[in-house]
Order: sequence, then structure tokens, then C-alpha cells
Amino acid sequence: MIQFIDSSKKYPVTIPMVVATVALVLIVYFLGGSGLLFDYEYAQDLAVSKAAGTSQYIQVLGSNRVLFWMLLPFTLSFVIFLVAIKWIHKRPVLSVFTGRERLDWMRICTSFVIVFFLLSIISAVQVYFSDDIVWSFEWDTFLPLLLIACIMIPIQTTIEELLFRGYLLQGIKRRLGSNIQAVVLSGFFFGLIHMGNPEIETIGVHVLSHYVLLGLFLGLLTLFDNGLELSMGFHAANNIFAALMISSDWQVFQTEALFVDYADPEFTFAMFLTTLLFLIGLIFLFKRIYGWTTLKDYLR
Repeated sequence: MIQFIDSSKKYPVTIPMVVATVALVLIVYFLGGSGLLFDYEYAQDLAVSKAAGTSQYIQVLGSNRVLFWMLLPFTLSFVIFLVAIKWIHKRPVLSVFTGRERLDWMRICTSFVIVFFLLSIISAVQVYFSDDIVWSFEWDTFLPLLLIACIMIPIQTTIEELLFRGYLLQGIKRRLGSNIQAVVLSGFFFGLIHMGNPEIETIGVHVLSHYVLLGLFLGLLTLFDNGLELSMGFHAANNIFAALMISSDWQVFQTEALFVDYADPEFTFAMFLTTLLFLIGLIFLFKRIYGWTTLKDYLR
């Protein structure tokens, strides 16, 4: 049976196909992103000061509207990417999701529940021992946030998985012939797309190591499990949790979450190491649940 990472070998791929697909996704993404600017220009007559960044947009429009406009381009890109796979590459849409005969929703849900539960435990400990994390729940703003997060964030995370752990991972493997090189390069590029996140400017460029690490982990998850299901569940749980549970004024999701973190932003080696151990633990947990064997055979 052909592994998921090798799925693209079954279909013809040309440079014009790749260029057309990437161009369409980028064009639709940036056109969708212009909605925030138009909404801001419309609302600025009501504002006292001119907005220049995410925090200022939120002051004018409110965090829920800003989050909606931030996520809308991903929704549009998701649709156009699937269209491109179907009509430009002329391959089944399922082939960029999984190596199975159909998408395994149980795997997605299992991954989501496990990750969300573990993050909840970790955050509960942080809240208990920190005086800087403050309860900030308000019904009128949290309910719209919950709706936006549960509908749009899974689409945002899924298109990122499709692009980096589906399309790009398969493309690099096809070109270079190496699983490990495909995982490393796709993880590296995944880190680079977060270069514009506000925490990079606030804390420093070394925060990119966190995103590269996540990219490597998600690539390995996809490789070992022969599909995107587990990485889709992880990514959705991670981002929804970030939007709903603990927010701050320097992270990419600045929302009306349950808690607000007023601590000084930082990303230390200890934090990196903790994340690394957490992700390694998840690999072994999923290995036990799904009975993965001979993992070293995939790392070639």
C-alpha cells in the first residue's frame, strides 16, 4: 500500500500546476484579509485614535470582529485549495487528507480531546500558581467568541495542515525522495509563516523555534499515522484552546477569553524543553493507542 506521504506519486504534477495552486491560495488569502481594513475604515469615524496594529484594531472593532476577519482568509483559502486539487491537479481531495479509504473522524476527535484535556490540566496548574492570570469571563463577548472559534478555527488549522503536512510534505518527498527531509523542511517552512505573529516582535525571533518544533511534531504525526487526522485534531485543539482559555495583549489571538495573562511575555529554554517533552510524550501516547510499529523505518 502506498503511504500517505507518497500519494502525489500516483498523479502527474507540473510546475504550472503548483504555481497556479499556490498563486490562487495566496490571492484569495490576501483578498480575504483586506476585509479587516475595509471594516476598520468604515468604523474609524467612530474611533478617537487611528488604528495601526492588532490591539488598535480591537479597540475600534472589538476582538470578536477582528478574530472573524483574521480567520476569514483561511476559510476562503480552504475552499479554493480543494478546488485546485480537484480541477488543477485532477486528483481526489481525500488524497491530501489521508492514506485511508475515508477520513477517520474518530482519530480527529480522539486527538482533539486528548490535547484539549492535557492543555486544560497544564493551564489549570499555571492559573493556580500565578497571580498574573486573571479571570475575565463575560457572557456577551465569550459566546460569540465560542461560536467563531468552534466554526472557523478548525478550518484555519485544517488548511494549514493540508498545505504543510499534505501538499508540501508530499511534494518535498516526491522531489527529494526522503521522508525525514520532507518532515524537516515542511516543519521549517511552517515556522517561517509565523514570522509576522506579534509575539515575534514582542519576545524575539527565537520564538520561531517553538513553531518549527510544532511543525516537526505534526509532520512526524502525519508520517507515522499515514494521514492528517491526528495532526488536524491536535492543531484545532491547540488553537481553539489558545483563543478561548487564556489570552494576552501580545499573542496572535487577542480575544475575550476566560482568563487574561498579564505576565511579562517570554519564551525561555525551559519552556522550549517543556514543549519538546510534551510533544514526545504525545508521540508515544499515540503510538500506544494506534499500535504503531517500526517507526524508525519511516525515518529514511
